[in-house]
Order: sequence, then C-alpha cells, then structure tokens
Amino acid sequence: MDLQAGAAEIKRAKHLHSVLLFDFIVIHIFVFLIAVSVITTTIIPMILMPLLSIASLGYVLLKARQARTQEPSWFVRSHSLLAAKRARLFLALFLVTGTFTAVMFFGGTKMGFSPIATKALAFGLGQLPFMLSLLVLVVLEFDAEHQCSSGKVPAAAAALCPPPKEA
Repeated sequence: MDLQAGAAEIKRAKHLHSVLLFDFIVIHIFVFLIAVSVITTTIIPMILMPLLSIASLGYVLLKARQARTQEPSWFVRSHSLLAAKRARLFLALFLVTGTFTAVMFFGGTKMGFSPIATKALAFGLGQLPFMLSLLVLVVLEFDAEHQCSSGKVPAAAAALCPPPKEA
C-alpha cells in the first residue's frame, strides 16, 4: 500500500526496523562469531550477546507499545507494530534455542553425553534452526525497511494495524 509519507514519518518508521537489523546482524551474527571463536578463553562475549539482544528487543517492544497509543501517523504505527511482532517472535525463538544451547553446552557432559555429542546437539540442534530463522528475519526486515523508505506499508503491517477509515 503506497502512501504519501513525509520524511519525518519515514525516519520514525524506519527507526525500529534499523534497531532490529542491528540486533540481528551485529549482535547475533558478528558477536556470536566472536563468542564462538574465543569461547575456550573467555565467555564474556557469550554473556554480552543475550544481554545486548534482550535490551535492544525490549527497546523495540517498548517503543512499539508507545507508538500504539501515542503515534498519530498510521504509517509509523503500522511499521512499529510489524517490528514489534517480529521482535516478539525473535525473542521467543532466541530464548528457546538459547536455553537449549546453553543447557547442552554447559551441562551436556553432566547429563552423560560425550563432549562431541554435546557440541553437536548444542550447535547443530540448538543454533542451526535459530540461524536459519535469523536469516529469514533479516531478509524480511530489510524488505520492510526498504518499503518504509519507499513510503509503502507491507501487507503484514496493514493486517496488524488496519488503515483508518476515510471520512
């Protein structure tokens, strides 16, 4: 759906998409790679990654909740609600797969699994579906941000926040 959105509206609407993309790409891809590469020496990046991610996802959810009640522009509100929906989905996925990965990685040998089986379960079964879902969410968020820049509202956003009735 094409709209005549102003530059200020586009900037406000793109903000939450940009925060999500930062979380997906910088925190979950780059910091994760750093954490995996230095896990034998320190677990600080592995601890920072979920803290930074939960903080940025919480920020998106908080701003979307504020936009639901305080934002006069339907364009900004619909993009904010779409970003919040994807943030909630990602947060649930992150918590489930992250918990499984942490339990398997740190407690797998205590449960009787061999070290190789522990790592295979933690990273294969725990992180592979997460990374595939992350890839899909990155593509969806890039598309939503591009549509936002073009003054368009994706169909998923319009379904979450129906357009106001014209008088």
